[in-house]
Amino acid sequence: MKKIHIFALIIAFTVVLPSCFNKKAENRKDRSVGGTSEILFVTQNDEQWNGVMGQAVRDFFEEEQYGLPQPEKTFRVAHLNVNALNDMFKKHRNLIIGEIVPDLPNPIIESQDDWTSAPQYAMRIKARDAESWVKVFDGKKDELKAVFAKNERARFIDFFRPMANAQIMETLRNTYGFTMTVPDGYYTAVNKDYFTWLRREEADKSFGLIIWQLPYKDTDDFSDVKIIKRCDSVMKKYIPGPADGSFMTLDKEFVKPVFSVVPDFPALYAVEMRGMWKTEGEFMAGPYVAYTFVNPQSNRITTAMGFIYYPNKAKRDLLRQVETVLWSLKF
Repeated sequence: MKKIHIFALIIAFTVVLPSCFNKKAENRKDRSVGGTSEILFVTQNDEQWNGVMGQAVRDFFEEEQYGLPQPEKTFRVAHLNVNALNDMFKKHRNLIIGEIVPDLPNPIIESQDDWTSAPQYAMRIKARDAESWVKVFDGKKDELKAVFAKNERARFIDFFRPMANAQIMETLRNTYGFTMTVPDGYYTAVNKDYFTWLRREEADKSFGLIIWQLPYKDTDDFSDVKIIKRCDSVMKKYIPGPADGSFMTLDKEFVKPVFSVVPDFPALYAVEMRGMWKTEGEFMAGPYVAYTFVNPQSNRITTAMGFIYYPNKAKRDLLRQVETVLWSLKF
């Protein structure tokens, strides 16, 4: 599906959702509903869902998430026709409403945070035909993906906050000048020389959070090569594998690290890295996500990384959990 570059004949604008969307924000909202990593797409009829509108939404949001050993969709798109949009479904956490109005001169985009529940983001796109609707959606889909990912993290953090490990939070505060909402079940495996390894072990899976700092030299410290080199260095030193001489490292052959700039990370500017880790000398591997930033408390280059080991099982939602902990960082 081609992205829109110049859409001269149609003016898209964003307004606060009117009519049923214009309810005044209340101090307290109901908790939003919906499965983990689920989006609800509301159409006027099944033809829109089965046609180019539904196809565009599915193609984008249900693409495979990078860095997972088994194929898993980034999001799952559920469908509902508008005549079934009752009060319960209006509380869905991630909501897209499509509407075709044949005599509409220009498309209209209406959006609102926490419309009927929290956390929630609802967007309605109106256009005169399906092809015009898809063009508008293509112009907004990256923004929608970022907001929906934020909602998923907000849902997890609401769950983690009441059971945050106060001792670990204090350790991070004393060592790095920031905290993260690390839930109970984690313990400190290593904490020395500005390197911290937090572990959570279950019968069939493992979670890991690692944080480390090194002196910051210049912006070249944010280069892909430097980030990978630092990661491999500290993991080889501090995270041994189960066999003698084995150690954790980044996979740079089969699932290579991918990088993106994250301007709205809690540290203001960060570089995200995603991919697969592996154990040198052993058959162990799993997904990870890491954020590299300059710690304003120490002016040191800092990386906070979360990873999962859960062989032969779905890991997308578990990775979202450790990603949520990283995004909970507060100075």
